[in-house]
Amino acid sequence: MMSAPNALTDLQASPLLFVMGATGNMGGEIARQLLTAGARVRVGVRSPERVAESGAFAGADLARFDASDASTLEALDGVQRMFLLWPPGTNVTEDVLPIIAAARKRGVQQIVFLSILGAERVRIVPHRRVEQALEASGLDWVFLRASYFMQNLSGVHRDDLRVRREIFLPAGQGRTSFVDVRDVAAVGAKALMEGHRNCAYNLTGGAALTYGEAADIFSVTLGKRVHYVNPSPIRFVRVARQHGVTLSFALFMLAEYTVAKLGLAAEVSTTVAELLGRPPISLRQFAEDFREVWL
Repeated sequence: MMSAPNALTDLQASPLLFVMGATGNMGGEIARQLLTAGARVRVGVRSPERVAESGAFAGADLARFDASDASTLEALDGVQRMFLLWPPGTNVTEDVLPIIAAARKRGVQQIVFLSILGAERVRIVPHRRVEQALEASGLDWVFLRASYFMQNLSGVHRDDLRVRREIFLPAGQGRTSFVDVRDVAAVGAKALMEGHRNCAYNLTGGAALTYGEAADIFSVTLGKRVHYVNPSPIRFVRVARQHGVTLSFALFMLAEYTVAKLGLAAEVSTTVAELLGRPPISLRQFAEDFREVWL
C-alpha cells in the first residue's frame, strides 16, 4: 500500500538551494524569498554564528562560506542549485572562477548568476568573464542581467539624498531603466526553484528615466527638493574616495554611470512582467516604500 505524501518527505525531496552574498541586498532578498516560498535553503556567509545570533534567515542552513577561502567551498556539498554573484572589487580569476569549478566538482547542477544589463555587449566588465566561464562549464546557467538597482540610492548613495539632498552621479542626461532588487530577486528565486536552464534574462523597470527625473520623484516623495548633480568623472571618484569608497569600487561605479551617460542603460524589457505576472516596481513606489531611509 502506498503511503500518503507528507510535508517532511516533500521537503527532503526538494533540491537544496545555496545562496551566497546573503548579507548584501540581492543575496539577502533572494534567501528571504526562497524561505518564504518554503524552499530548502543553505546560506553561505563569512560568520554563521553572527547571522544566527541576529535571527536572520530563520529556517535556513547556515554555512561558513568565503570566496577567498578555498576551505569553505565544502559548503557546496549536497547542493543542487546555487545563486552566485561577483563581489564588487574582487578578482574574477581568484575569487569567482574557483567557486564555479568547486560547484561542478561537487555536483551542483544549476547556477543562477547576478550579471548586469548589457554584459554581452560590454565585454570588458567582469560579469561577462563569469558568464563565459559558466557557458563553458557544462552546468545549467541563468544570467540575471539586471539594470541599475534602485536600492543603490538607499544604500551606497543614501547620504547623498538624506544629508545633502542630491543625487551625485556622473551619468549626464542618459536614461536608466532602474530596477528594484525585490523584482530581480523574485526572478532569481523563481529560476532556482523551477530549475530554469541556459537563460539570460534582461531585467529592468517599466520606464527609463534620467537622474534629473529621478531627483524630481524623490523631491515629491520626501517633500524636500532633491537636486541632480552631474560631476566630472575625476570629481566623482575623488568625492567617493573621501566618503570611504575603495578606489576599485569607485572606478567600477564610474564605469556603470558612464554606460548610462552614453545612453546604453536605457533598455526597457518586459521580462519581469512576463515571468512574475505583474508590472515591475516603479521608482516612485520604491521611494515611497523606503521613504524613512532618507528622512
